[in-house]
Amino acid sequence: MKKCFAFLSLLLIIPLAACTVKETAADCMSDCGDIPPIPAFCLNAVLPDNTVMAAMTDDGQKIIYIHDDFTVCKEIFCADSAEDALQILTGRSKEELSPVSVTQFPQEEYRYSFTAAGENGAEICTGVLFFDGTHGYSLQITCDAAAEKHYREVFSELLADTTLDAV
Repeated sequence: MKKCFAFLSLLLIIPLAACTVKETAADCMSDCGDIPPIPAFCLNAVLPDNTVMAAMTDDGQKIIYIHDDFTVCKEIFCADSAEDALQILTGRSKEELSPVSVTQFPQEEYRYSFTAAGENGAEICTGVLFFDGTHGYSLQITCDAAAEKHYREVFSELLADTTLDAV
């Protein structure tokens, strides 16, 4: 009986020895570098009457408002510098825009304007950019060049009253 048990044990041990757990090399990836920093501020502006929200990104970082004669775009985005932020917003370099620096502390604030070709002729784009070191906070107004003269005071007040508030 002992011989039979030893023989059966030997028969079971040999096939079980071939059943070993094989480990595969696993690559571990970290997403830490891909997560952008969270904005520290929110952009606030009292928009003119009859201005309606037309579109918004899923994350709420870009909102477009329309009025009968102009469009307002509020946007928050990552940027390495104020110069990069202006380039992202306008497609133009800081030298081309010649923005006016309003304040430098606690956040940099710039006012800018430029002319662009639109569907119905020339368009005027004017805006304010706040930069806190990691994010650009922008309010940009676009309208036909002919209508801009009528709304110049409204746009100036809108840009002057635009503020950043801590989140």
